[in-house]
Formats: sequence, C-alpha cells, structure tokens
Amino acid sequence: MNRKLYLAVLGLLFVVLLCGAPFMKAASDAGVLEVRDLGNRGEEAEFYEGTPFDGALNKLVSLKKSLTDLYTDYMPGYYETVFAYGEASNTLNAPAAEWYADMRAVTVQKPTDNSPATPPPADTVSSGEEGTEGTDTLETAEPEVPADPRNEVVSVSSTFLQSNGIHRYYRIDAEFGDGFKTSFLDTAVNLTDKSKEARVTMQAKKLNRIAEADPDVNFYFMLFTRMQDTDYYEDVIVGEESTEKYADLFLSLLDECITAQKWEIGTLRDRVERVYLTDHHWSTYGSWLGFCQICKMICPEHEPVALGEPVEFPNSKFYGSAARLCQTLDLWDPFVVYDYDLGEYKCSPPWRFNQQVKKLSKEKYVTPDVNIYAVFFPEVYEVTYPDNHTGRNLLVIGDSFTQGFVELLGSAFDTTVARYYTGYAGMNYHDVIEQYGITDVLFEQFSDRIMFDIYGDDQLSAIVLD
Repeated sequence: MNRKLYLAVLGLLFVVLLCGAPFMKAASDAGVLEVRDLGNRGEEAEFYEGTPFDGALNKLVSLKKSLTDLYTDYMPGYYETVFAYGEASNTLNAPAAEWYADMRAVTVQKPTDNSPATPPPADTVSSGEEGTEGTDTLETAEPEVPADPRNEVVSVSSTFLQSNGIHRYYRIDAEFGDGFKTSFLDTAVNLTDKSKEARVTMQAKKLNRIAEADPDVNFYFMLFTRMQDTDYYEDVIVGEESTEKYADLFLSLLDECITAQKWEIGTLRDRVERVYLTDHHWSTYGSWLGFCQICKMICPEHEPVALGEPVEFPNSKFYGSAARLCQTLDLWDPFVVYDYDLGEYKCSPPWRFNQQVKKLSKEKYVTPDVNIYAVFFPEVYEVTYPDNHTGRNLLVIGDSFTQGFVELLGSAFDTTVARYYTGYAGMNYHDVIEQYGITDVLFEQFSDRIMFDIYGDDQLSAIVLD
C-alpha cells in the first residue's frame, strides 16, 4: 500500500511538472500570470556551421534549447528553489569566497597600467649663446608626470563561472592604484575565428544596405563596445582572445557614407565605472558619456546638458543579466540615475523623470527577477523639444542600449524617433524618414549583436528598404 501511494504521489508530481510548465508559459504569454524568471531566455546561437546537415542540426539545437527554457524558467517553483539555494550558497560560501579572491589577487596578479606612459626625463645638454664659447647652461629636465592611480591596475584575476553555448562567463576581481577594489562579471564570445569573421562581414553588408538606401540623410553609427573589444581584455581574462580586431574589421568594412566610431571604454576603470558590474549594458553614467561622445560626432556645435545630481535608491539592488544567469547573488549594482534637468519636452509614450523616481522610491527591489533598469526606463519611441530650433530631426535605430537614452539624446534635436531591434520587422525605412522629416540617422547597437548577430535576433534584413 505504501509503495502504491509513493508511486501515485510520484506520478502526480511528474504530471504536475510536465503540464505545469506549458500551462504557466501560456498564462504568462496571455498576461494572466506573471512568471518570475532568472534571465535564462533569449540567448540563441547556431551551433553547427559548414556541415552537410547543419540546418537540421541547428533546428534540433533550437528545439532542445526551447524545451530547456520551458522546463526551467516556467517550471513551477523553479525560481523560488534556485533563488533560495543561491542565497544559502552565497551566505555559506562568503568567507571562503572572500579569502579565495584575496589569494587569487595576490598569486595571479597581472599588472596592467592603462594610464598614459610617463615621458622620459629630458637629457641634460650643454648649449651656449651664439658667439660665446665655454659657457654651459644646464637645461632643467621636464618633471615626470605621475601615473593616474585611478587607472593603475594593481592586481586583477578572473574565475570561470559557466558557459551557455554562446558565451563563457567570468568573475573578475580587481584592485586599482587609488585603493579601490571591485568585482564584476564579464563574458567571452564562444565562436570560432572563422565564424566571427564571416559574421562580421555579413553584418557589415546588412548595415551598409541600410545606409545606402537614402543618400539624402546623414548616417552615423555607434558601436557599443564590450570589454572583449578592448586591447586590455587579454590581461584581465587570461587565456581568452580580444575581439578588438573584429571590431576594427567591422568598422573598416562600413561604407564611406557612414560616420562611425566606438563607444569609449579605453581602460579597465572605464569598464567598471561606465558599464554595470553584473550586466553588459552601459550604466546611466556611461550613457551620459555616450551622449557627449555622440554629440561630438553628430552635432559638435551643441553643448550637451550637464550630468546633473545623482538620485540613488538605497533600498533596491540591480541584478544584471550575468548575475541572474550565473546566480552570483552576492554581486549586484546600486541603481543610480541622474537628474539632467532636460527642460520641457513631449514624448510618446508619456514618461517623466520625477514620476519614475517617486515610483521606484516607493518600491524595494532586492531579488533578481526584476530588471530595475527596464522598470525605470521603458521604451520611448518619439521625443520632441518644442523650444529647440536646430532644423534637425534624428532617427535612432538601436537595441536595448537605446532604452533610457532617447530623452537625453533628443535634447540635441527638434524631434527624435527611436526604433528598437524587437520592432525592425516591417519597419519601412523611407516612410519613417519622410513622415518625421528625418535629417540624420543614428544606428547604434551592442557589439555582440551587430558584429556577430550572436543572439540571432538582429532582424536587419526585416527592415523594409524598397
């Protein structure tokens, strides 16, 4: 009897789990149920290339991934179980992890000084006024320029966490010359060199096709840089290769009608201060610096608005996608925004900075199932500054980096229109330009997406250009 009861309970549990996941997904898609997730979805990749059956194999991989996502993210009790386990694990392992990080920093340190090189002292030379012999004058040597301790990397070490097929994830511990210590998460693209080059070439052709579709507008491109696109990357994550050469290749393949540049994260300190520690997106401070850089490229005569006063939300924690995926719940970002004092503007859908501050201040977000950045910065599609009279209207074609940035960027133009990668399909490029009187187009995307189409979702070919 006990055995039958045990089998019955086990069978019932199996049926609940088997049917529960599809039911919860359907309810979530219908808006009836809100499922708390850990950011495991949305990462797609081709796993087979150049084989006789690569198409069929990739379809099988895609099906396998869909089922894996379904029976993890939508499994009843999955989030609660994993989150509870992650909290308990981090609490129990915290002392050992701190000791281990200190030991790695000491034994595996690899100094990387990204500060400008100190000029050598000038030689001591003898000289004399014309017509005067034997009169020696000692030239004073130029004083040495001290290295900037903020950019001086005293020690840095990395620890491999996991791989999900298209990225390898690492935890990095770093200490700088001014005593600042930090830990953050970053990635390595998991593609072959052959695949990287092929994808870069194809993606550049797609972007050129868009830029060449309307020669009457000014076309600009901003590559949102990852740490792997920098020259110091290999000193930080030893054993992984920098993708800087692929970023340079991509830019070199762009049509001459495109004015292009990379977003600047030229030092490891830049990576820490301008990008979220647990995510790949630029922070709100980084987006302001990106705005200033874009203004120099598109409208150098425009004086960018000041950074403004920081607004903090001490009761909340921002867990980026890397923290959610790797379950490093001891790592999170404080969420900070800046009051730019943008003046009067209209946007669609309506969005007001002060209202969002009040909204977020009333809430307490401390679990990784809530993307605080997306809560504070929903997608905005049109911004108009009635007091601006620049004679220039901007179309921004971007990805999630554009989110939370349109209102700021729009302050340099009369009207700014944003189109996000999730809505490229069916977008008629010429109609948008004509409807809004667009004079300038800014294409901006994260390097993983635009260079490698690593998520398989860039949809550039779905933009209507005929």
